This record gives sequence, structure tokens and C-alpha cells, in this order.
Amino acid sequence: MTDAETKMAKCPVAPHGWPNPLLPEYDQLPEGRPLTQVTMPSGSKAWLVAQHDHIQRLLADNRFSVEPHPTFPIRFPAPQELLDMIARDAKNLLVTMDPPRHTRVRQMALPDFTIKAAEKLRPRMQDLIDYYLDKMEAEGAPADLVQALALPFPAQVICELAGIPENDREIFTRNAAIMVGTRHSYTMEQKLAANEELMKYFAALVTEKQNNPTDDMLGNFIARAGKTDEFDHHGLTLMTKMLLLAGYEFIVNRIALGIQALVENPEQLAALRADLPGLMPKTVDEVLRYYSLVDEIIARVALEDVEIDGVTIKAGEGILVLKGLGDRDPSKYPNPDVFDIHRDSRDHLAFGYGVHQCLGQHVARLMLEMCLTSLVERFPGLHLVEGDEPIELIDGLPPVHKLTIGW
Repeated sequence: MTDAETKMAKCPVAPHGWPNPLLPEYDQLPEGRPLTQVTMPSGSKAWLVAQHDHIQRLLADNRFSVEPHPTFPIRFPAPQELLDMIARDAKNLLVTMDPPRHTRVRQMALPDFTIKAAEKLRPRMQDLIDYYLDKMEAEGAPADLVQALALPFPAQVICELAGIPENDREIFTRNAAIMVGTRHSYTMEQKLAANEELMKYFAALVTEKQNNPTDDMLGNFIARAGKTDEFDHHGLTLMTKMLLLAGYEFIVNRIALGIQALVENPEQLAALRADLPGLMPKTVDEVLRYYSLVDEIIARVALEDVEIDGVTIKAGEGILVLKGLGDRDPSKYPNPDVFDIHRDSRDHLAFGYGVHQCLGQHVARLMLEMCLTSLVERFPGLHLVEGDEPIELIDGLPPVHKLTIGW
């Protein structure tokens, strides 16, 4: 039996039957999750990678590149001018840099994203959570958790991290909310306008921090970058956008989806309440694993022939890493479609793997942990209120438009 298969298929089953809009329909991968070759819209070949072990091995392999390449696995047909623009911007974004430049640039930002740096934010985070939950409780049940907490709280934490002045925060929070909103909430024209306003603001913010250095994550990064020739002003503006927005949608959704998972599994919620300090770390990891949906695809291109378990991925062929399937690989997680806060999910792929693992993962984990803890402790009668608002998937992530709760 071969470890590679070539086939047309349909979308894997997603939690709650949500569809996957990213690829032409592909079927349930055969037992064992073999590497499966597909043809991209450009005509180039790529391999779907859905086995947890394969994902970790390939994402840790420096023979694969994230930088623009003639056969890079672009998932949708795109006009050449768009591809050219992506290639121009890619050289200024951490997520599309290969080592050694990626290593140099990541080191400029890393000191402000360590566990120790994240923990320094804990008191301020708790103040913000208490403020938003006080406001939600005062306004009375039912409440939309997304609007009450999941959207504004991470935005304010990002503002604190970046040293965005109080008077400017409305510009960031308003436009960031539009950019991570679903098609149900905002039109593409509104999203493009929000992006344009943010880019203008970020350009001005970079200039301000260059002229008047500040001791915060963004100020420190700009100061370190200023001692090198890695970025021009436009490059720093693009990096600012990436540093501030890359994880925003992720944490907004996980706060809402984490609560949804707990209240939909009352036995799990009861167990968590009985041992909150002991089980909360595992709960956070399980939320991240369970909602590593569906698929947030990681793309790479092989720079040389790579052999894995008897299969040769040829130079120039792409890989499409299906994180959502990797985090539901039954060979790694028994009964993977069950939400179980007692399992060890620390090896999940929600933050990626290898040198490109999410820079802000410690801040994101802390925000999720503190929000879930405060909600579970404060509202013993926490429950969902049924509504008819749709949950939409855009680009593989589950942007939760609305989650109505009572208590």
C-alpha cells in the first residue's frame, strides 16, 4: 500500500457540519491520512498534508519555503498584478520570510512576546476583563459575548502592547473589528476602506515612534529595526499591521468558541468548575486543538526533493498543511471529534509549528485563559441563548458573528 494518493475528493467533515470554502471539494482522506496530491488552479502540483506527524516534520524542514515562488501553491486563481503585489509585500512580512532573514527579524520582536513579557500584562488584562464583564452584567442578560468581550478586550490588549495612545484607540478598534468581521457584518468595500484607514494610521504611528521612541512592543521593534537596514518606512508599516492584526481574529473567535464548547458540554464545564486551577491549562489547549478549524491552510513550496515515508515531494511542488485535520488525527488524539478537557492537547497545531510558530502565542493563551476563567467563575448559570444568526467561515477561520449568552 502506498503512502501517497492522487484523487479528487470532497470536504472533510467539520464540527457542526460547517463547510470548508478553501479548496475544490476533497473527500475524506483514506485511513492513515496519506499525503494526497492535488492540482492547483495554476496547474502546479501540491500535496495535502493532514497527518499530525507529517505536519510537524514538514513544517520543521527548512527545505520548504514560505517566500514567493513561481510554483507556490496559490489556492485560488489570481490576476498577475495581485500576485506581483503579494510578492512585493511579502519581503516585508515575517510570515513570508525564510531564514536567515526570518531569524533576524523575529529576534527583533521576540523579547516582547516571551512568557515573562506576557505575564506582565496579567494585571491590566484582568482589569479590562472585569470592566467589560461589569458592563455586560449591568446591561443585563441576554448579551452578545462577541460584542461585549471577545471583540473589545483583545483590541485593548493589543493597544496596550503597541503603545497606541488613548486618543487613537478608536481608530484601531473600529477598523480592526471591521477587518475581522464576517461577510454577514461588513461588505468588502467597508473592509477595504478599513484597511486603507489603518494603513494610513500605522504609517503615521511608525513615524511618531521613530521620532519619539517608546518602551512598548511596537516602539521596541521599530527601535531595533532602525539599527539595521532590514526595512524602509513602508516595510515597517506592513510589519506593524502584521504584528497588531495577525492574531486578533484568532483570539476573538477562540474566546467565543471556547465558551460555546464548554456550555455545549455541561459535564466538561462541571469538571472544570470543580478544579479550575488544575484543569484550565488543559482546557485552553483543548479549545485550541478542537477549534483548529477547518482548515487554516499553511502553504509551503519545496526548494529541493524531499522524501517522507517513501513519498518524494519534488522541488517546486507545494504542500498544503491542513491544521484542522492534523489536530483531529485519531492516531494522535483518540476520539478527536470529542471535546475533552482532560486530554493532553499540548502538541496541538493551532499556533503552527517550527520556526514560523505564532509569535504572539503566549499573549493569546493568556487572554483565552483569563477570559474563560472569569466567565466560568463569575457566571454559574452561564448558558447559550438560541438565535438564528449564522456562523460563517471565511478563509478557514470561524469568525463568530454573534454568540448570545445568558446567566
